[in-house]
Amino acid sequence: MKFTPLFCFLSLLVLFNAKPLQGAEPEAVLDKQGKRLKPGKGYYVWQFWADNIGGLTLGTTRNKTCPLDVIRNPKAIGSPVYFSAPGLTYIPTQTDLTIEIPIVGSPCKESKVWKLSKEGSGFWFVSTGGVAGDLISKFKIEKLEGDIDVPIYIFKFCPSVPGVLCAPVGTFTDTDGTKVLAVGDDLEPYYVRFQRVSAFPQEI
Repeated sequence: MKFTPLFCFLSLLVLFNAKPLQGAEPEAVLDKQGKRLKPGKGYYVWQFWADNIGGLTLGTTRNKTCPLDVIRNPKAIGSPVYFSAPGLTYIPTQTDLTIEIPIVGSPCKESKVWKLSKEGSGFWFVSTGGVAGDLISKFKIEKLEGDIDVPIYIFKFCPSVPGVLCAPVGTFTDTDGTKVLAVGDDLEPYYVRFQRVSAFPQEI
């Protein structure tokens, strides 16, 4: 898969403010208790086979500079993640979302909204510093299909605009062992479930 031409086309679409495609109303994303994810509520994001560990948070990678990247901490509960979908009172699948991890006390002043950040040929980190509504800050949650007892999801960078890059978010292991969310080739798949923060005690 060659990403470079698609990324250039994606940049052009940002300039021309392309409008998203319209589709049927999608189903709601469900947390581990079977309840709909809600805008403005915090959720831990865990790999589907693990509880209480491996959560998402923010950290410095690459040159250890700002903005922060979205990483998995295999030994911790992670930080609350917030989702928003304009005009909706729940978080749906297959819909453009703004995703944010608003950690407190960060040395980086950029927004904590996710965005796609180019790292090299055919490879992009999921970073922060995004702006709600911008094309490079539009992510989706997709439900895995099949004979599965519980709902399992993946993140995708797949803006609802014709011809733009559409690919799942996986995990890239950095040179120091940090697991960074990324879009590109040869990444570890990242299948997740969601846990409402208020239903689970936060670590101090």
